Amino acid sequence: MRRFYTTYEAAHLLGVSLPTVVNWIKARRLKAHRTPGGHRRIAREDLAAFMLRHGIPVPSDLGDAIASPRKALVLGEPGPAREGALRQLAEIGFAVEKASHGFPAGAAAARFRPDVVVLLAADPDGGDTLRGLRADPELSGVPVLGIGAADWLARLRAGGCAAALARPLVEGALSGALASALSLAPAVGRGGR
Repeated sequence: MRRFYTTYEAAHLLGVSLPTVVNWIKARRLKAHRTPGGHRRIAREDLAAFMLRHGIPVPSDLGDAIASPRKALVLGEPGPAREGALRQLAEIGFAVEKASHGFPAGAAAARFRPDVVVLLAADPDGGDTLRGLRADPELSGVPVLGIGAADWLARLRAGGCAAALARPLVEGALSGALASALSLAPAVGRGGR
């Protein structure tokens, strides 16, 4: 049975005032529904997901409310494109990590063990970073979403990307592309990598 919290209980768990929780609900930042009597209720899964998304420590009684989030590794040079991709991924519930191309990319992939890699391509074919990911036996089953110039998309897919998007990224474009990339990936459990 699903457990629901009142706005007062949610405010207590979040460590904020009651009006703050109400404002978040009104701004559609925190998902809630109304009871037949007009009171707001927040599902424990929605409250836990909100806390994760915003870096708020999740109390132990909410720990089982959400599955561990999928992990996305963003590979690319520092800048607005990488930060925008990280932000969009975090907003849709991914745990995110970032690294630059080359050796840092391989080290981050081995340490973080992502469910998906988002590659901000520096070359039309994904370059050494994409070739390295595809050649690594530990990472070859991890889907790669390539982001590059519009005329690079076919080459990125041919180089091993499960999906490709043109930059600049349109707000919300990552969500659909990630669903596609993850559905094309072979079933690989985290424990099996």
